[in-house]
Amino acid sequence: MSTSIKQLLHQALKALDVQDHARASDLVNQALINEPTSLDAYNLREQYRLPGNFSDWMGVEGQISPDDDIFRFFSNHPTSVNPVRDYLSDGWRTAVELQQTLDLCNKTLGRCTSFLEFASGHGRFTRHLARIVPKGVLTVSDVVPGSVDFLRETMGVSGFYSDVDPGKIAVPSKYEVIFVLSLFSHLPCETWQAWFKVLFAALEPNGVLVFSTHGQKCAKLIGVEMLEMGYHFYPSSESSALDGETYGCAYAGPQFVQKQITAALGEEIRIQMLTNHFWGNQDAVVVSKLI
Repeated sequence: MSTSIKQLLHQALKALDVQDHARASDLVNQALINEPTSLDAYNLREQYRLPGNFSDWMGVEGQISPDDDIFRFFSNHPTSVNPVRDYLSDGWRTAVELQQTLDLCNKTLGRCTSFLEFASGHGRFTRHLARIVPKGVLTVSDVVPGSVDFLRETMGVSGFYSDVDPGKIAVPSKYEVIFVLSLFSHLPCETWQAWFKVLFAALEPNGVLVFSTHGQKCAKLIGVEMLEMGYHFYPSSESSALDGETYGCAYAGPQFVQKQITAALGEEIRIQMLTNHFWGNQDAVVVSKLI
């Protein structure tokens, strides 16, 4: 953060101390004009609900963690002219796409009794989900230090930390819906079956596991040629917190995905897929128990 931004925000805090919100708003706006992606300025506006804040406009918690890799992706993307708005609206898009996926198994977010958002990051989607599902229903989990604490403190959700080793996970409850967006699109396939077992074991009897993968369209878009087995992995991603060998980029065709699921969970399950569903290029997969 530049010295000029620090000075503007220091003055804004002094104005807030004397309840001069108009003066504080002017100073924060000036800081954002000087540095449009300043999260310090943006979060101050959201925290105090100053004019122009996104929290009131969108009806969700607007504060963004400075450690959020997904926001950093938007702020550095050449096509994003308003990274904050793009980041927040992208979470809403996920909400719509998830409900469309849950329609396959007659599940409704607004009537869900228990929901685990696994690999929740710093809340790009969580802030929207927390307003859709019934109060007290949502639990989040992530491996990145500080992520779950941020979501607990800013969004009032329950949460627990994950681990890069699925054998070290202690899932505290059972859930009607477990949603894992864009995690298997980054994990090496050697770990998939262990993760499927851990997550599926955490479902209620009528529960569903929903996750996404980089499918064939996604691979074609960036020129990745899958191996004969229908899979390709390379050790690189947008994450600044996780090692590429642990969290890289994985591409998998539908048949490969189904084989991995049945190898881990057996045949007494139901698998449903929507190709090119999330963001128009990640495949959605729904796994449920046969009752």
